[in-house]
Amino acid sequence: MCHLGKAAVLLAVMAVPLAWGCGGGPSVSSSTAEATVKGTVTIAGKTATGGMINFDPSNVNRPTAKARTAPIGKDGSYSVTTLVGENMVSVDGPSVPRNNATIIVQSGENTVPIEVK
Repeated sequence: MCHLGKAAVLLAVMAVPLAWGCGGGPSVSSSTAEATVKGTVTIAGKTATGGMINFDPSNVNRPTAKARTAPIGKDGSYSVTTLVGENMVSVDGPSVPRNNATIIVQSGENTVPIEVK
């Protein structure tokens, strides 16, 4: 019986640090505020001449947030309005390799160059 008591205490002590570690990741935004993001897209070091750029702000705190899409101009430029906080960004177009990156959108106007390797 004594071993069972020690095992229960040991398990309880071990569970506390595990519980502390569960919430230690980066905070996830629940903001519904919007901001403008603009910049230039390059693919393998060359300016993109078309295609689409996608910003997806959905996460566990805003699961119904819609992705925002904007055309990439002939000069590689784009401008999109999306939600403040973490956004998954991808570029689509002919001969564009599979890609995605995460950026943090701040309040106001953001300038973010996008490089697809």
